[in-house]
Amino acid sequence: MSDKEYERPFVDAFDFMYSDRRGRDSRQIWHVQDSILGNRNGTDTKRFCFRKVRRKFSRCRNVMFICANSFISKLLWSPSGQRVGAKLLINKSHTHSKCFSSIVYSYAAYLKAAVHIPTLPRPDKPRIVWVGRDSNNAANPTPWQRMRIIENQDELITYLRKQCSEIGVELIVADFYGEKKFTAFQEQALLTSKANIMIGMHGAGLNMFHFMPFNSVVVEIHTRSTTVQMNSRNFVNHVKEGKYMSTVAKLTNKRIEIEPIWRTLEQAIKEWYKLPK
Repeated sequence: MSDKEYERPFVDAFDFMYSDRRGRDSRQIWHVQDSILGNRNGTDTKRFCFRKVRRKFSRCRNVMFICANSFISKLLWSPSGQRVGAKLLINKSHTHSKCFSSIVYSYAAYLKAAVHIPTLPRPDKPRIVWVGRDSNNAANPTPWQRMRIIENQDELITYLRKQCSEIGVELIVADFYGEKKFTAFQEQALLTSKANIMIGMHGAGLNMFHFMPFNSVVVEIHTRSTTVQMNSRNFVNHVKEGKYMSTVAKLTNKRIEIEPIWRTLEQAIKEWYKLPK
């Protein structure tokens, strides 16, 4: 393999899961193209060895085998979206999208443990977290991000918090931008882990649901320009202990209709009570 196949990943959850904070050489990504899975004679080459020899990638025949010497403390392999083995990763509703997956369940549990998320007892009433989006122009949002900005977000949060308070439910806000943009990843994960229902506009911020208890509800709000994040919904389905909901909101001049969002959240609360205890 040439160095063109190598890259440093972005700093994210995997940094805490697999690097042991050992520095730049502890995290590596190698892209294995489908073309190298067969050798020049046309037979399959399915044995891969990762060694500390000039970052070289060696291949052997006959069996699928991945070995790592003591230089690599942990190794994570993931199929690309083009291969048959990657059906669980395809971003669409597929044949297996509603099946329980012990692999996904184990990954979810390991992810929480790696970031030291405690297992909390199920409360009598759910706690709700609203995932905020930065509407400030100083954030320099892309055209795609602008489609999901709501200018009356503060007004919406105030209304939802009031409605929740009337039924004895707490609503917290995850707004890790502006003065909070340097909030430590673990702190963000810990705040999210204390919620049982997550709600927010379609976007990457909703992926913080990975740190919530298994029996939680996620509500993804859309404009008419966005569609459901199937991978996230499938992930929840594979765990089989949560529920993933979506709703299309009416947005006029970047202001969202508030009452329909409350009705959706009210339904999410009812769905939470139906989940396993």
